[in-house]
Amino acid sequence: MGSDDKQLLPSDFKPIHYSIAISNLKQDKFDGVVDITLKSLHPSNTVTLHASGIDVHHAVAKLEDGGDVALASKSYDSKKQVLSLQFETQLSHCVLHIEYTATVQTNMSGFYSSFYDDVKTGERKIMYSTQFEATAARSAFPCFDEPSLKATFDVTVSAPKQFTVLSNMPEKEVKSLDNGAVSHTFHRTPRMSTYLVAWAVGEFDFIDTETEKAIYPTLEGYNTDDGSSSKYGKLPIRLYTVKGKSQLGKFAIGVAAKVVDHFSELFEIAYPLPKLDLVCVEEYSHNAMENFSLITFRPSALLVDGDASSGDPGSLQKVAYVVSHEIAHQWFGNLVTMKWWDDLWLNEGFATWVGYLAVTHFFPEWDVSSMVMINSHEVALEMDALRESHPVKVAVRDANDIDQVFDTISYLKGCSVLEQFSGFLGNELFLKGVALYMKKFKFSNASFDDLFLALGEVANSDLLTRAKAWILNIGYPVVSVTAHDGKIVVDQQRYLSYKKPSDAKDSSSWWIPLKYIDKNSTHMLEFDSKTLTTNLSSDGFVLFNVDCYGFYRIHYAESNILENICQNLEKLSSRSKIGLISDVYATGTFEQLATVSLQLVEKLGADEFYVWSLVISEMLTVRSLIFSSVSDQVNSMLSALITKLIEKQLNPAMTALANELALSQGDPKSFLKAQTYEAILTTAGTLGHPAVVNRAREFYKSGKISPRTRELILSTILSRPDTPVSVYEDILKELKTATLTHREVILKSLGKVTNPELIDRTLKLIFLETDPMNVQYGAETLGKNPYVRQKLWDFFRANYDAIYKRLSINAVVIDRSIRFSFSELVGDDVATEFDDFFKTKEQPGFDRGVRQTLERIHRNTEYVKSNLLSIGEVLTKQ
Repeated sequence: MGSDDKQLLPSDFKPIHYSIAISNLKQDKFDGVVDITLKSLHPSNTVTLHASGIDVHHAVAKLEDGGDVALASKSYDSKKQVLSLQFETQLSHCVLHIEYTATVQTNMSGFYSSFYDDVKTGERKIMYSTQFEATAARSAFPCFDEPSLKATFDVTVSAPKQFTVLSNMPEKEVKSLDNGAVSHTFHRTPRMSTYLVAWAVGEFDFIDTETEKAIYPTLEGYNTDDGSSSKYGKLPIRLYTVKGKSQLGKFAIGVAAKVVDHFSELFEIAYPLPKLDLVCVEEYSHNAMENFSLITFRPSALLVDGDASSGDPGSLQKVAYVVSHEIAHQWFGNLVTMKWWDDLWLNEGFATWVGYLAVTHFFPEWDVSSMVMINSHEVALEMDALRESHPVKVAVRDANDIDQVFDTISYLKGCSVLEQFSGFLGNELFLKGVALYMKKFKFSNASFDDLFLALGEVANSDLLTRAKAWILNIGYPVVSVTAHDGKIVVDQQRYLSYKKPSDAKDSSSWWIPLKYIDKNSTHMLEFDSKTLTTNLSSDGFVLFNVDCYGFYRIHYAESNILENICQNLEKLSSRSKIGLISDVYATGTFEQLATVSLQLVEKLGADEFYVWSLVISEMLTVRSLIFSSVSDQVNSMLSALITKLIEKQLNPAMTALANELALSQGDPKSFLKAQTYEAILTTAGTLGHPAVVNRAREFYKSGKISPRTRELILSTILSRPDTPVSVYEDILKELKTATLTHREVILKSLGKVTNPELIDRTLKLIFLETDPMNVQYGAETLGKNPYVRQKLWDFFRANYDAIYKRLSINAVVIDRSIRFSFSELVGDDVATEFDDFFKTKEQPGFDRGVRQTLERIHRNTEYVKSNLLSIGEVLTKQ
């Protein structure tokens, strides 16, 4: 193995080209042949490469002079997933020929099968696809499965004649075989990493389109070294689904065509392959995977039930963003790839940031800038406030480590750090630096140093030094704002949501771009010291971290500074309002949270959906955490306060509810208004607002449920303690025949159940009967449901062996299920139970998630202890 404690392959040989042939495809296994052209760096008689679960029948080394070197012996290390082939003589440049049999996986990883019911006949059918990131290519063909070891690939897949076969490149040749199968051979790929190789096999429909710009390489004279071509044209784009579903992809394929053109212009490099396919995979653990020119998706990330005017706003946003994110990867990750998995954030952080950039460009009416705050910035701040977080550039040793860094830090903190530097430099200059970085390292590998050196080159500034603390250190700072002799003083220290920072562990200082406004103008202040005294008066209006492009918290230690901000809320953007309420929740008291929340919602417009949603989310979290520690009276008072916040936004009360539910046929120009009303009504219904409950029941009974109102109506009905068993049974019948997107909504709604008769059935349904890829949707709402939480914890422990057997087929699935289910548990006794329970369990690939969940339980407990008395006092005054 290599140095630096990474499990790297020996550097004796470097792969130049693979020729892969897949044949005899059955439901559970297949045969394969791979020929790997090797360049010798240090002649040796041993070739060591990756393989997992592969049965090698025959191997031989073919020399440049035409001779063969026979295999002397072979050995396999199953833990390291390494195959060593010892040959009779020393090898230099050669072609390694391997014949093998491998397993068709069923765990949504590697080359795996998915099952589905035919849309027309209901017949159970099978499709096959690949998910090789991060280290599963080795389960489909022996390979040098490290991102820096790029090569070109020829792929041939033989399959039954009823199947369409797709791969990274366009089809080159189709031949009928004597056994009745059909052989599909594809053109050679450009240089790329093994985890980006892909193929898919199934009975597919497709829809197609092409880009407006005619700047893309065609197969005529295509050069696999640099993606150039002797002829350029419009890029053909296809979207594939199993038969009968392709028309649901119209929105996604339209977004894809626009985004490819946009990114090609933005990055000053045209999309480098001669086609782009988007493929819907029926069983999928992630949202999507960016395989070079063969992007795979889970159904809810690609297909929309309804169009842009009638479809659910959340579904439209998800599809637009995920499609943009994955297409961004064609540049960030595919064209330029990190050298090793410790820089995964270069792939994921960039694709997240750029994905949002594209959605902002094409859907300005969606207020994407505020969406980024809620879906990315705030989520990253919460995670990185844990001691069990990790640096953006994180030490990665083996396959289990790799799987666990596909997380909030790599995706969302990575995105937030990029957004911070873009905000500091200005977007135009930042993107010039990005374009330079792409040109320098296309079809190659890079590190975080390379990125910030390129940015610094265009900015004529040392950005690498500024960036190091943000990338290499765990956590982020809180900037405390205090008054001294009438002047404002700012200081920084690490922010932790549980326990105070210690001098020994938390002495880091960050370079902080501190943007602020006062009554006159906007200013930028850079500081990297522990404390800084400004020339600002502590008596006037001042707001720090304007628009929240800085990845840090602000704590207003002086009450008069916060009061001055609240008197000037009209001067704040939606992003600044989101940052304010988030920082008050994280660093202030419940009384401050309640005061600021009430003043904010008084002045919110109907289009400030994201501000309103955060205000309500923070209050619902408080309600969830204290639920079991206070009297019914205090719970009722807090619910009344939340309802008061709701009615201030949707005024007067709910009297126009019937008209608002007509938003199912809403005007796309009022997108955010419709989204706000849906969220308000869903929250009100869950809290038992009589008008919402009655109207939702009427709509359900009459069958007037659209994609936009489905979650509102089902959540309202199922969250009532008197939900009839007959209605519950009808919803379960609906679940069995629902589309996959609809099924996710039903599972989310089922997690809100409060009828004691139905709770045990729901827990069993979600954890023991639901397909593993969708368990997370029910687990998320169950974990936030205070009526169910203790029963959920008891059920999980009592049925752990069965749950683990079902969900551990994929580490992502069980990791998410545990995080979502238990991150709002409260109590010292519960924390001890949780810790003791998991200490006795193996946690392959999800141990970090378990530790982070335990820390959240401790944090929740500390919050309740610190705020319990004051919450009652504040609510009594309302």
